[in-house]
Amino acid sequence: MSAPPSGPQHPNQSRRWLWWLGGGIGLFLVMAVAGGVWGITSLVHSFQGGAYSCLPSDFPRYPGSTVSSETTSVHANGHECRMTFESNADIDTVGPYFESHLKSGDWTVGSVDYSAGTITFSRVTRPQVSGTAKLSPLQHGTRIAIVLDS
Repeated sequence: MSAPPSGPQHPNQSRRWLWWLGGGIGLFLVMAVAGGVWGITSLVHSFQGGAYSCLPSDFPRYPGSTVSSETTSVHANGHECRMTFESNADIDTVGPYFESHLKSGDWTVGSVDYSAGTITFSRVTRPQVSGTAKLSPLQHGTRIAIVLDS
């Protein structure tokens, strides 16, 4: 009877685990990058769609407009929300939309100055929650700058 060989194993068999480890790490990295890209893309689309808005949920939003900026600040009297939207619609369509929608629900219009592109508004139930909607023309649409103090 002969004893099993006690010499070194074949080099391909002893390094097979390295290939499995490398493949597993490579697969993990590809999945992590794909997940990161998907997550960032979802976050950007949600933000542009207004999902992370500092405006109250019942505040009117022009259909199809996208968020171009948002700033929230806290001061001694409360907090200020500044949101800027951009729409492909012209200012003559956007202005009356905001005027009519801010005259319904829990909102009321204080003044409208179409020549300046400004609409002032407040909450019916909490008049200290007030703000302005400033409309300005873009080359192909309208910029809607909302400032809300609460």
